[in-house]
Amino acid sequence: MRVILGFILCFLTAGSVSADSPPAYERLRQNENWSAWCQDNLNSEYSYKCLRPIKDSLLSVGGEGRWRYAIMNGANWQDKTDASDGAFFQRYVLFADLRLSPSFRLYTQLYSALSSGLEQGPSPLDENELSFQQAFFQFSGDESWQLTVGRQELALGSGRLVDAREGANVRRRYDSLRLVLQVKSWQINTFVGRPWQTSQGSFDDRLDHNQALWGIYAVSNEDSWHKFDMYYLGYRNNEARYFQGAGEELRHTLGSRLWGTSGDLTLNWEAMLQFGRFNNQDIRAWSLAADTSIALELYPFSSAGVSANIASGDKNQDDNKLGTFNPMFPRGNYFSELAILGPRNFYNIQPYLSFQPYSAVKVTAAVNFYWRLSTKDGVYGPGGNLLNTDSSSDRRYVATEYSLSTTLSLTKSTALTLVYGRSVPAALVQQTGSRGATDYVEFTAKVLF
Repeated sequence: MRVILGFILCFLTAGSVSADSPPAYERLRQNENWSAWCQDNLNSEYSYKCLRPIKDSLLSVGGEGRWRYAIMNGANWQDKTDASDGAFFQRYVLFADLRLSPSFRLYTQLYSALSSGLEQGPSPLDENELSFQQAFFQFSGDESWQLTVGRQELALGSGRLVDAREGANVRRRYDSLRLVLQVKSWQINTFVGRPWQTSQGSFDDRLDHNQALWGIYAVSNEDSWHKFDMYYLGYRNNEARYFQGAGEELRHTLGSRLWGTSGDLTLNWEAMLQFGRFNNQDIRAWSLAADTSIALELYPFSSAGVSANIASGDKNQDDNKLGTFNPMFPRGNYFSELAILGPRNFYNIQPYLSFQPYSAVKVTAAVNFYWRLSTKDGVYGPGGNLLNTDSSSDRRYVATEYSLSTTLSLTKSTALTLVYGRSVPAALVQQTGSRGATDYVEFTAKVLF
């Protein structure tokens, strides 16, 4: 019954695109600002975004409903399971954004992630019955600065190092103090915080005192076809785990990113250098990432591109150095919705093709060829978990992954997505036992309001 009620509520409040072009729905919903639009559109279909509980204030409410049915056969290259066994995931979000004045804001977001049908039971990524995902105060002045204090989602750049983790049923959140400054053409984001550990019950999550994140992330907003990011990120983990063991980790990351679109060309290139200490060892790690695409004339809005990435691994377990790159809090579906492989000790090349035969339909096909960089280091999953491979092997090639995704945008706020993925392991994995390909099918309906 709660599934049906949630589905009906989201569709009733979603509405269609207005001729007055209201603000777009953002990946981080707290980034939406309806203040200017509400001044001239109080009686529109989006009137629930323009409530006035107190004189000169603005209360905007909204949320999300997401329903996903997924079938995974042979998860993580394990023995095949009954293909008829699937899992159903639900996600409901409700938020209230109260702006008491142009300089003061209170934001709260209630979150419920449910699952059923998982053979091994739900993980913290699958289920969190009820929690406050976000609850923060925000102060600002003359668009030159903004201070946010409290529980909040974070996403930096393209999500290679810090992301809200949209693909999973349960998104990430942090208790954070964040100051954003606008200095000439630069937007400078400084922050310090800790992530939350989620549990499957209601209001039983807790702050993760073993991990901390802080940094400065600056974006150049000059009026040109490209943008340039520069950043420093600090990270501490008292329970870090790598192929060579576990221990305390203090890691610093310096990085830069060049991105933008010029004519038919779109690029997103990034370079990262890491140093610090792991137990009594020095950290020396690095990563390069490049995503380049070009528009095609085959169909309107079609493009072809290639993503090529590399991240260092440890070369010698017995020396005084740790060379394994740590992406810290990346997007969960880093390479595909399969979310088996993670960006540590690897290099890959992933060509892809996207096209829109109709304006409301987008189809993307990709193939990911994935190797490990160092044969003295392991193969890692998205969360830093070590995957079962032949540790004595000198082979590098890990797997080939195929993915096909189709999205149908019914309205501005309603979309249907169908995803198929297949991961075929190489000898490095197959040598550990009876291991076969992983097949994955996912159907998702998502409504924003």
